[in-house]
Amino acid sequence: MSQSYLDIARQGKNNWWRYLLGTILIVFFFLIVGSIASVFLLFTLLLSQGLSSSELTVQIEELLKTPSIEVYVINHIPFIFFLLGIYWSVRLLHQRRFLTLVGADAKIRWQRFFQGFGVWFLIYLFFSIIGYLLQPDNLEFAFKPDQWFVLLAFAVILTPIQTSTEELFFRGYILQGLGLITKQPLILMIINGILFMLPHLGNPEVERGPLWLALTYFAFGVFLSLLTLKDNRLELALGVHAANNLFHIFITTKDSAIPAPAIWFIKEVGAPQWGLLWFLVECVLFYLIIFGFGRTKRFDINAK
Repeated sequence: MSQSYLDIARQGKNNWWRYLLGTILIVFFFLIVGSIASVFLLFTLLLSQGLSSSELTVQIEELLKTPSIEVYVINHIPFIFFLLGIYWSVRLLHQRRFLTLVGADAKIRWQRFFQGFGVWFLIYLFFSIIGYLLQPDNLEFAFKPDQWFVLLAFAVILTPIQTSTEELFFRGYILQGLGLITKQPLILMIINGILFMLPHLGNPEVERGPLWLALTYFAFGVFLSLLTLKDNRLELALGVHAANNLFHIFITTKDSAIPAPAIWFIKEVGAPQWGLLWFLVECVLFYLIIFGFGRTKRFDINAK
């Protein structure tokens, strides 16, 4: 049998201090270096418009609240450095191949990635259509072709970088690292869900209902961890996360964490507890489609 996804962490060097130092390095590149790069790009953009220093503060606040291509790019810049931090931690500190975060063979199985992407995207689309049929007046058509197609060009590159980086860190680096401590799937999924939830609590949409949105992020982290452990690889989680975020350039909300000039805007999001319920239904449906209605696959994270 193939090597367990968690046992991949035993390749190379896996001392606890390497994981601690690696995590610090990754967070430093993401929050410090990435933020500096984003701020530099933001100021360069505003100064190119001939604004005075007294006008900058007002313009920054207005710009960051306005769905635009510029804001979309600025918000994604830190993830490039996030990815670099992960790469250097795995290669230099742990001295193993970077793509072992994806699978034991250090390869990406693109067919599995596109399966995850396609199924989740279609499920999301299906429920969006249902929502439209139930409340047709709740969508605001805001399509601007000259702006949206430029956004699309950036999104198909930057969004997978963002989502893949999060997956490589949470479901790759962190999940494999925790697997050195325990092999209990439920414990691993719960811890991973909590760790995934925490940095997302600062997103503006959390204001709709902090408890329910926190549970939604937690559930997403648990679900993606389940897919990774069940499939013994990372591609499904990579595909699902990419489809989930890329969908927001088609339909989004005005309080989205990453404002984008989408085709439609949802006027009233509704009660967050219903959002959590529908999300759980989507997860169950995805799981049944991918792993089979009535068919079983042994869930063995200790496979050799």
